[in-house]
Amino acid sequence: MRECPMITTYGNPNASIVLIQMVDDHDLEGIESEAAEIKKRTDADFCLLAIKVQNWNCDLSPWPAPALFGKENFGNGAADTLNAVLKICTDQEKTHFI
Repeated sequence: MRECPMITTYGNPNASIVLIQMVDDHDLEGIESEAAEIKKRTDADFCLLAIKVQNWNCDLSPWPAPALFGKENFGNGAADTLNAVLKICTDQEKTHFI
């Protein structure tokens, strides 16, 4: 995962509750509706951060493995991805949910 992932923010960026969701292009198509549904179901003020994953099989896999479907093998980028996400979660005044 890149050091500075692409992040799209929904809801109140100043909210004390931060929801973090890893997304690809397909997920981004419906993420705005997802944020609206969360808002409809709770009175809690929140911020939803949609973090774009460039290479799903590599960036979210903890170790290399052969492809299950298609031709793209799994990588070992999960630790780097987690470290990049944790850099976003440094504000101790907020509660982060990954």
